[in-house]
Amino acid sequence: MGGATLFSVSDTLASVLLNGLGSIFPQPIHGWLTNPDLILGLAVLIFGAILLAASMINTIVLIWWERKLLGRFMDRRGAMHVGYAGLLQNFADGLKLFRKNTFRPRESDSLGFYAGPVAYMVTSLIIFGILPISSGWNSGALPLSLLLALAIFSFAPLFIFVSAWSSNNKYSLMGGMRSAAQMIAYEVPLLLAVVAVVVVSGSFDLATIVQEQQNYWFWGPLFLALVVFVAGMLAEMERIPFDLPEAEAELVEGWNTEYGGMLFAFFMLADYLRALVGSILVVLLFLGGWTMPGWVPSAATSFPLAGIVWFMVKTYAVFGLFVWIRASLPRVRTDQLLRIGWNRMIPLSLASVFLAAALVLVRCLPVFGCLPSPGV
Repeated sequence: MGGATLFSVSDTLASVLLNGLGSIFPQPIHGWLTNPDLILGLAVLIFGAILLAASMINTIVLIWWERKLLGRFMDRRGAMHVGYAGLLQNFADGLKLFRKNTFRPRESDSLGFYAGPVAYMVTSLIIFGILPISSGWNSGALPLSLLLALAIFSFAPLFIFVSAWSSNNKYSLMGGMRSAAQMIAYEVPLLLAVVAVVVVSGSFDLATIVQEQQNYWFWGPLFLALVVFVAGMLAEMERIPFDLPEAEAELVEGWNTEYGGMLFAFFMLADYLRALVGSILVVLLFLGGWTMPGWVPSAATSFPLAGIVWFMVKTYAVFGLFVWIRASLPRVRTDQLLRIGWNRMIPLSLASVFLAAALVLVRCLPVFGCLPSPGV
């Protein structure tokens, strides 16, 4: 498992399945089934199915996790009535939305109205093909995986604005414009916070960034960059206190006002997919990914799939922090949101870059230890 990747496992499964099936049939069917191109095509399908299943299962669990946490913060029990401890509540809600009709406003643009939610969800799913989750279980070596993930993540304002504009609704249009302004304002400090991590790690490869945290995790010396990154991610995900594009108090439901049924479910599911991606990026960049500190007993880190288990524990803990922030802070006004993004976050992110450069020069800190030698 040491050198395996998720795609190599998918390729092996496809080869075993087609070779086993081909052994039953005579030529030329055997030769057609064992064709390398067909094996590669089936491997891609298996790879996509694994990613889709894993991301969807974790997203459904995240929704349940948020409902239960919000219930505890509000001194109530949360979802309880469908399934044990409300575990099946999300499936009931999904079935309800699936049975509902989807109506399109008469004067709306049909292409943008239907393409927006689909593109929003598809781009959210694509990112999971880039993110590594363990040293022996990742999607493959991508030298610029961090840049690629952030680039795909930044497509969201375009699809949100297309969906809002095509709805031909003034509330949707206002929400779409808010979303575009908000995401652009916070993408600049977000990227500068990422620059701080790249300066210290010396790589745009997410797997390499995790390996560079073998002596100490980056959240300590790069705490300022972590704060900026988390704030930027909350704004990118449009979660409280930065949920102005969906402000139900003054915009009905914001840019997705005209969407119902499964199209509404697409938007909500994509929002949680992006929340899962944001939590994973925080873990990869600042919390050591799948690694654990040296003082943790070896028995807790050497069992099968230990890296994946600890990685998901960290991911759910980070999402729990997002829920805590949602339960604690009020929504900010538009002027406050933009002022925080342009006047506060950018100077702080620039300061984090300078601190990262100083850390590279010093290399060792009294409490945390030393950075690994370049290339090690």
